[in-house]
Amino acid sequence: MMRVSVLAAALLLSVLGLTFAPSGGPASAAETIAQCNNVDNTPGLGLNCDVTVVNNLNVATGVANSTVTVKECHGPANTEPTCTTSTKSYDALTTSVSQCNYAANGGGASVICNVDVTNNITGAASTGVTGATVNQCNGSGAEGTAPTLNCDPFPANVSGATITQCNGSVNGGGASDRVTCTVTPSTMSAQLPVSINQCNNTANGGGSVVTCAASLKNISLASSTTPTPKASPVAKNKLHDSKTDGFTHVSAGGNDSPVFLGAGALLLAGLLTAAFAARRIGARR
Repeated sequence: MMRVSVLAAALLLSVLGLTFAPSGGPASAAETIAQCNNVDNTPGLGLNCDVTVVNNLNVATGVANSTVTVKECHGPANTEPTCTTSTKSYDALTTSVSQCNYAANGGGASVICNVDVTNNITGAASTGVTGATVNQCNGSGAEGTAPTLNCDPFPANVSGATITQCNGSVNGGGASDRVTCTVTPSTMSAQLPVSINQCNNTANGGGSVVTCAASLKNISLASSTTPTPKASPVAKNKLHDSKTDGFTHVSAGGNDSPVFLGAGALLLAGLLTAAFAARRIGARR
């Protein structure tokens, strides 16, 4: 009877170790996309940069991922530039985009930058969607031929806004309407907050022009909606070159994480304890 009791206790220890061990790996950190900042500050250069983000969040399961496409172009102002385009998939949401800030300040510059973000939110009773706040075209377009600003919406000066663009830019003088910045009808969601920051403190040399646009959409999907298949995994890395701030990524834990290894070790230890205990009881008899 004692042998059975010892064996049962050892097995119970193993099961409890597996039951109460933490499950899953650490949560993936949110992605921050930064490109075309602090570049092309030599006179007479053109800068054209686009970022397209698609976020997918399942509120019920917590599963989240994003796909980001970036296009970056450099060359002489007002000419056909040389462009590169890349697309990356992440197992985390992309919650911040920063581009074309403190750039093209050499004079005679041409800057065209766009950000387009779509948030697909599945299974939420309410996405908490409201109109996106905007702060744009403040302290820009000083001197030169009036009107210098062609901005929509304007005035727009909400502190800590969801979309902040074209502030402190194109102050070197030049042609009329040289600051053209637009926020298309956009929304923000309490379930999936995203910030856009672009074209600030940019193109402040004389004779420069800036055209920037931002869009942020939040789409609520029913739980039964079949999600779009996720793209094949892409090697997670950190890229840098002389003309871009690059991408950052923090990988999530997988099934080979220390949690699963630890759980297996607990089970093995429990079984060994039970076996040795049974042998010692048998020997005493």
